[in-house]
Amino acid sequence: MALHPDTLSFDCADPIRVATFWAAALGFALESDPEPDLAFVSDPSARTRGLYFQTVPEAKVVKNRVHLDLRPRETMAEEVARMLTLGAHEIRVVRERSSWTVMGDVEANEFCVLEGPSEGAKRDRPGLDSIVVDCADPFGVAAFWIDALGHREHERGGSGIEIVGAGASGPMLSFVSVPEPKTVKNRIHLDARPDTSMAQEVARVESLGATERGFIEVEGSFWMQMRDVEGNEFCVLRGPDDGWTPETL
Repeated sequence: MALHPDTLSFDCADPIRVATFWAAALGFALESDPEPDLAFVSDPSARTRGLYFQTVPEAKVVKNRVHLDLRPRETMAEEVARMLTLGAHEIRVVRERSSWTVMGDVEANEFCVLEGPSEGAKRDRPGLDSIVVDCADPFGVAAFWIDALGHREHERGGSGIEIVGAGASGPMLSFVSVPEPKTVKNRIHLDARPDTSMAQEVARVESLGATERGFIEVEGSFWMQMRDVEGNEFCVLRGPDDGWTPETL
């Protein structure tokens, strides 16, 4: 049994506006007829399935604990300039062993533009490089997700750890230490697909330390909202044993 990353879901005030930004930022395709309260952008590279954007009543009140890191095709400065033309704003530039620019999208969701290949970046595939999770104990949270997804450790340092899937073709998951505790529901979360059934995977990840948040059923589809070992929300979707096929949502 295993879970596989399926999509990332964003909580939004205006899903179509946010989806339009991220489709342009990542080179993804915005669905042809999005609903006012739900939009989807698909990944033409098939590295990921894509991103969902859904309306929620809650406003963004704190820094997101989950954010995306983007790798430029050429340089960080050129990619920052492109993001600005799409409606993003610059928050700050961080210069440590490497450099990156922290930005906010059209609803102030933080993301980072990393250094590009011409600036000495070890990873040179442009686009979505990694999904970053703020943690109190990054190594404990990473251990949960290694078991949940069948990932492996890629690299670790004193304040964080990166994990990748078996083929290392998709985005990394990066867990970093921060001093702030989690106080509100994350506005970005992972949806994961079982290779068996939802119920079997829910039971398995509960044995790893996850907890149930609530069962959802909408228009013939269903999924279980969960929390990981530090309370980060994620969803276990339907699996093949539940009647799901790749042609269905």
